[in-house]
Amino acid sequence: MSVAQGKRNFILAVSLLFNIVLASSAVYLVYQNSLVTSRLLQLEKRTGELDRELYSLNQRYELAQYQLQYYKSSSEKYWNTTGYAPTATGLVGRSSINIVAVREVVLSPFEVAYEGVVMKAEVEVRHGEGRLLINTHPKVGIDLQASGETAEEVVEKLTGVSFDNLDVILTVKAESEVQVVDGPSAGAAITICMIAALQNKTTNPSVFISGTVNPDGTIGKVGGLPYKVLASAKKGATLFLVPAGQINVTVMVPKEEEPIPGFIITTYESDQVNLQQMLSEYGYNVQVAEAKTIIEAYYQFVS
Repeated sequence: MSVAQGKRNFILAVSLLFNIVLASSAVYLVYQNSLVTSRLLQLEKRTGELDRELYSLNQRYELAQYQLQYYKSSSEKYWNTTGYAPTATGLVGRSSINIVAVREVVLSPFEVAYEGVVMKAEVEVRHGEGRLLINTHPKVGIDLQASGETAEEVVEKLTGVSFDNLDVILTVKAESEVQVVDGPSAGAAITICMIAALQNKTTNPSVFISGTVNPDGTIGKVGGLPYKVLASAKKGATLFLVPAGQINVTVMVPKEEEPIPGFIITTYESDQVNLQQMLSEYGYNVQVAEAKTIIEAYYQFVS
């Protein structure tokens, strides 16, 4: 073998070895890239799950915040509500009103949605012993005790009628068993219905309201209004009354991104929504108006 031939063989061997090293490195890099890509997809998926969970928690927080404000301002006056005695007879008056609330809908372990639900509240006032009886048909997970007691206190102040010798029977009827998450928001409607029952008047079934009732007769703020106005519109509402300052509300709007082809991540951004405009965009002709006090709202129901 000549020297030149030996050099060529050596260069060929080195080149082959170099190519093997490069090929091995390329395979390793491809493998590492697939691991990184797989890990990235897992992180993106988990990020989406956490973001949906955060969105659900934000909605729960909003509803809980308004309920906390209500309970802080509620009266500390309580009555014995063990039942309604058959001896408490003599009907003074009755009335009914639509109430609207929010219920949870579990979509996944990481995501909870909300939707509005319309129910009917019926109030009977009878001669009795100053008791408040609350019924629900069927089972409705809604806390009406504090709202009913505050409603009685407010009605006494506004009408001059004492409930000491009267029994109030409050019945809430739903189309099906439902777990409601914001009972205090029915306070304003219950108060209006009590006044109408004392006067034995009928309320307008196409008028709806959502708001807590404060001991001074003002209407307190609530959460979940976009869900409530939509549910009411579907039930034929023509007027929806909201607490002062809440005709414009903050909502979380979903935003989809595709960081990797075929992999969509949904995030949520806050946005201001006008309830009147929102209903119009959904094709509903419903007037949304603000009401500061129970008296102001009452005349919208009985006029």
